[in-house]
Amino acid sequence: MRRHLVTFLKIIVVAVLLSVIYFAIDWHDSYTIISSEDGHQETIYGKIVGPWDSNPVLFHADGASAPKSLRLTNADGQSSVNLSPGILTYFSNLDVPLFLLGAAAFFIFVVIINSRWWWLMRANELGVGFFETQRFAWIGLFCSNVLPGATGGDIVKAVFIVRRCSGDKVRAVVSVVVDRIVGLLSLLTVCSLSVPLVFDRFPLFAGVIWACALAAAAVATLLLSPQLRRLLRFEALVQKLPLRIATIVTDIDHALLQYRAHLRGIGVWILVSPLTYSLFCLSVFLMDRALGVGLSLTDYFVIVPVAAVAQAIPIAPAGWGIGEA
Repeated sequence: MRRHLVTFLKIIVVAVLLSVIYFAIDWHDSYTIISSEDGHQETIYGKIVGPWDSNPVLFHADGASAPKSLRLTNADGQSSVNLSPGILTYFSNLDVPLFLLGAAAFFIFVVIINSRWWWLMRANELGVGFFETQRFAWIGLFCSNVLPGATGGDIVKAVFIVRRCSGDKVRAVVSVVVDRIVGLLSLLTVCSLSVPLVFDRFPLFAGVIWACALAAAAVATLLLSPQLRRLLRFEALVQKLPLRIATIVTDIDHALLQYRAHLRGIGVWILVSPLTYSLFCLSVFLMDRALGVGLSLTDYFVIVPVAAVAQAIPIAPAGWGIGEA
């Protein structure tokens, strides 16, 4: 009875999530005319005939007898109409070879990122194979698009790796946490290198990114610093805790300190992160070109890393509304 109830609840959750996705997607083509006098907006629904990224666009409004030519800019080059293609129009104009090339670049990027987690587990003497790690990590990536925030996938990865390494549960969980920290430092490194490309447009934004990167690096350094541990009298504080809690804290501490002997390797992963995340940015850029969106590669080198950091905020499924904003 209980198993059937759990299965039923899973089906309900999946149905709700699919419903949310369905209603969040814009299925219909439309365009909006904004009055220059009073700011009044009028939205007309219909169907785009032919390519959506040309100017003018051929648009067949609902109820109209024939499509009409729709010019998106006025004589001064200013936008006069906001065109909103539906998802089916995007797919009908999709450049399939270019999209597949972008998907291949994303696949290689994910395999490299998963390999970082595999290396971290090897450093902590967890006997998990490369392909086994890839399987757990891909499951986690899938769940990142269902559970709240990008961290949702990390929880799933932790569950799988704890079951796999039942004798070293603490070290298994710590490997996921450290992988998240190294990933965050890598993203901030990429952001720090890319924000000069938009410094003239967003100087305050660039300053915030650099400040966050320096703060994160300082905190990570202090956490592994023997001097800080002595200053805080960490061992003495742990001994004052209840035995059960002290044991857990000690196990976590030992698992973290295991990585102190591998700081050079961790540093290499962070230093090569600009190359690794370049694949990610390139994959998004290629998919952009396949869909005909039109942003520059430079913009994506700024947008993608920042969105990846913001997407870790657990507000909506996969950070929707946070990373995309």
